Amino acid sequence: MEPTTTLGISAATERHSEGEPDLRSGFTLLELLLVMTLLGTILGVGLGAFASFDPGRRAARGLVANALRQARNEAIAHRAPARVLFDPATRTITSEGTAVAGTWRFETPAMEGARGISGLAQGFPGTPLTDDGFVGKALDMDVGGRGAKVVFDLSSEPLFRVRRGFRLSCALRPKTLEAAQILDFGGVVEMSSFEDGSIGFSVVTRRVDELGRSIPGETINVRTSPGAIEAGRWSQVEVRYDGAWLSALSDGVPVAMRAETRELWDVEKPLVIGGGRSGYDGQIDDLVILVAREGETFILPSSVEFDAREPFEVRFDEGGGLDPIAHARPVEIGLKFDDGTSDGLVVQVFGTVETR
Repeated sequence: MEPTTTLGISAATERHSEGEPDLRSGFTLLELLLVMTLLGTILGVGLGAFASFDPGRRAARGLVANALRQARNEAIAHRAPARVLFDPATRTITSEGTAVAGTWRFETPAMEGARGISGLAQGFPGTPLTDDGFVGKALDMDVGGRGAKVVFDLSSEPLFRVRRGFRLSCALRPKTLEAAQILDFGGVVEMSSFEDGSIGFSVVTRRVDELGRSIPGETINVRTSPGAIEAGRWSQVEVRYDGAWLSALSDGVPVAMRAETRELWDVEKPLVIGGGRSGYDGQIDDLVILVAREGETFILPSSVEFDAREPFEVRFDEGGGLDPIAHARPVEIGLKFDDGTSDGLVVQVFGTVETR
């Protein structure tokens, strides 16, 4: 009779189990505690960082900072003032810069300028140019007869929109000092000279009548002190309007200004140099017109609002710093969030933008 076989673990298997580690064994208690500690640390740091991440807060700071830096860069690039408007009621941020609308150097008889706008001389026996200009040649009104003028048709260029602001500058060398109309810019801006060597500027504002229609409003004036120009000498004169001040400058120095916030009337007529009942009898050169243009408008996230109740603005001068007339110290811009916290930015005197 053959021996029977019973199921069980062999001695060799038993010896293997007793003498060698089982490859199927799991974590020891110490290893498990270490892994759990590491996972807890990683998850804790990650959840904390995620909890502190607020896209609305970051977006609000970024929108304000970008608008301010964009306006500052515009001011530096064009050597012209710029500003940023803040409206707490609508939570909007609007930047405004300056664009070159026209330049005339008077180097050729066609007197062509920027954007292909040329001048049409009327009342001159020959070419109205002189070789003895401020830079190169210049327009010489003295060679024309009574009522001589040069007309520039601006109707083909929609950029000549001075409603929110402009800058007009030129170089003048009068033959004599007398009361005369030097130029008329579209029926909105007029430049005149006087016997004492002062220069006057008049600007037409805009108003709304009883029927809600926009019509020409009051004409405002600013005049330099005597001696702004001298007979036989080149002088640079300029008039500026930036939505807050109407200013007159002589050789780059502000010499007269008045506060004004109204919008200006639209340019509807040509640019005319000379003409009128008392025409200018000197030379003119380097005529430049810049106009204010509205840039991008940004809206704050719904969870953020400005820490101010009334609209306000930040103005940069032509060098990129804060306009010293509008801002005597650094400007703080506060932001309030729906969780009750606050934040903000500071614009330093030199125009740099920093977080508060």
